[in-house]
Amino acid sequence: MLTVQLLYAQENLEEKPEKRLEMSVDVFSGASSIVTGVGFKKNGAIGSSQYHYTPTFGFGGDLGYSLLPRLSVHASVGYLQRGAEFTMLNTTEKRTFQLYYVDAWGYFEYATLDKVKFTFLSGLTQSTLIAARLTALGGNSSVMGDFKRMDFGFIAGPGVFLPVHKHKIRIRALFSYGFRDVFAENHFNDNIKAHNHAYLFQVGYIW
Repeated sequence: MLTVQLLYAQENLEEKPEKRLEMSVDVFSGASSIVTGVGFKKNGAIGSSQYHYTPTFGFGGDLGYSLLPRLSVHASVGYLQRGAEFTMLNTTEKRTFQLYYVDAWGYFEYATLDKVKFTFLSGLTQSTLIAARLTALGGNSSVMGDFKRMDFGFIAGPGVFLPVHKHKIRIRALFSYGFRDVFAENHFNDNIKAHNHAYLFQVGYIW
């Protein structure tokens, strides 16, 4: 009888959420683009370009709250550079769009109860463009007028928590995608849409 009571008490303890906050600082690296393949401007084939992925990086802070032992809700704010490298089809010159965003994320994260926790997150993002530059052989210039100021999208991906003394290291592989056409109106033909999308590798320190 005593054994049954102890097991029942242990199960109830595991089911109770850790009612506490967690904070972290995070850094990101990866690859991003805004158009996959060929995009055509309004002036037709003369303005067509082949787009490629370009390196991306960023950093941010995260605040998490445990709802259940396996489930937490998070709010994150950070800086993330996106963009794309592209080549005009009638030249060999490479050009790069560099888009600088302030990101706000809201997401849920599921984690196992193991000492080394495996996780999966899914949530929504809001991105505010604070600068946009075009880099080419002739130098670089501001192209804020070519892009919308706001973007909305989603973020998802797996991860792992590694215990380090009383704190944790967080490692994630993430995919983000913007819902809006990032270019300003009339930049591309109507059948061409450009969306921020990035593959991110994230490392964070949690306390």
